[in-house]
Amino acid sequence: MREVCLACIGFILEMIVFFAAGRLLSKVLKVKGNLSLQLVLGYLVYFAVFEVVMVPMTLLWVPLNVASVVWALLVVICLAGGSLLRNGGWKRHKKTSGKGIKEGLKQLWKEHSIMLLAAVAVVLFQCLIVISYQDTTVDATYYVGTVSTSVYTNTLGRYDPFRGGILKAFQARYILSAYPMNNAVWCKLLGIHPIVQAKVVMSCINVIISNLIIYQIGKHLFDNNRKKADLMIIFVCVLQLFCGTIYTTGTFFFTRSYEGKAILANIAFPAVLMCALWFYQQKNEKKVWVVLFLTAASALAFSGSAIIFPAAILAGMVPAMLMNRKFSAIPYCILCMIPSGIYAAVYFACKLGLIRLAAS
Repeated sequence: MREVCLACIGFILEMIVFFAAGRLLSKVLKVKGNLSLQLVLGYLVYFAVFEVVMVPMTLLWVPLNVASVVWALLVVICLAGGSLLRNGGWKRHKKTSGKGIKEGLKQLWKEHSIMLLAAVAVVLFQCLIVISYQDTTVDATYYVGTVSTSVYTNTLGRYDPFRGGILKAFQARYILSAYPMNNAVWCKLLGIHPIVQAKVVMSCINVIISNLIIYQIGKHLFDNNRKKADLMIIFVCVLQLFCGTIYTTGTFFFTRSYEGKAILANIAFPAVLMCALWFYQQKNEKKVWVVLFLTAASALAFSGSAIIFPAAILAGMVPAMLMNRKFSAIPYCILCMIPSGIYAAVYFACKLGLIRLAAS
C-alpha cells in the first residue's frame, strides 16, 4: 500500500511539474494552447533542462542527494512561476473559478462529446498494459538497475547496473543520456522504489505524453477538429497493438515504455512531426523552431540513438519548407541539429580515445 500511495503521489507531482514548465514556456513563447499542449511542451523542456543540468553533475561525481536538492529547487521555482501565471494571477482566478470551471467543462464536452471518454478509456487501457507487462531484456536491466545502484549508493551512474561494481570509466553510450537519473532523483526525493518509479510512474507518464502528441498531430491534420483528433488516438492504439515485431514503435510502446529508445520512438520523433505540421500550417511561426530545438535537446536525455535525430528533423521539416517555399528557415533547421551534433562529437571522441569519462 505504501508503494501504491508513493506511486500516485509521484505521478501527480511529476505531471504538475510538467504542466507548470509547459505553462511557463507557453507564456514566454506566447503560444496559445490548452492543457494537452502545455503538458507536451512541459515534458520536452523539462528533459531538455534536466539533460543540461544533470550530465555535468554526473561527470563531476556530484552525489545523488546533492543533485536531488539542486533539482528540487529548480522544480520549486518552476512550480512557483507556473502558479503565478495561472489565469493571470490567483486573485483573478478566485473571482472567476466557479463560473470558469463550469463553462470550461461545457465547452470541453461540446468540442469532444463521447469521443473524449473513448480516448481516455484507451489511454487507461494502454497504461494497464505497460504496468502489467514484465520485460527482462538487457536494456530493461539497465534502465532499472542503474536507477537502483544510483539510489542505494547515493551516486549518479557510477556503479555497473549489471554487476554492481564501481565503474572505472563511464560508458559514453549511456552516461550522456540523463533519463535514468531523473528516476533516481525522484526516488531520492519521494522515497519511491526504483522499479515502481521506472516501470510504473514514468511508464504511465510516457504513455500519456505520447498520446497527447498524437492528439496534437490529429488536431493539425483534421483542421483543429477535437473529435477526429480523439479518434486518431484510438486508431493509433489499434495500429500499435498489431505491431508485434521486435523493432516497431508499437512493441516499444507497450513492452519497453520506460526505456530511452521507446521514448525516442514514441515521443521525440512524433514531436518532430507535430512541429512539421505546425510549421506547414503557420509558415511564418518562429516559435515552432524553439519547440523543435527543445525536442532535439530533450531527445539526448532519452537515448544515445538521438544521434540520428538530424535525419528526423530533415525528414519532417524539409518537406514543409518546400511546400511553404520558406527556404529562409534553413538556418533554423540547421540550428536544431546542433544538440545532436555536439552529442555525436563527444560520443565519437570517447570511442576514439580522445576523451576519457572517468568514473573512479
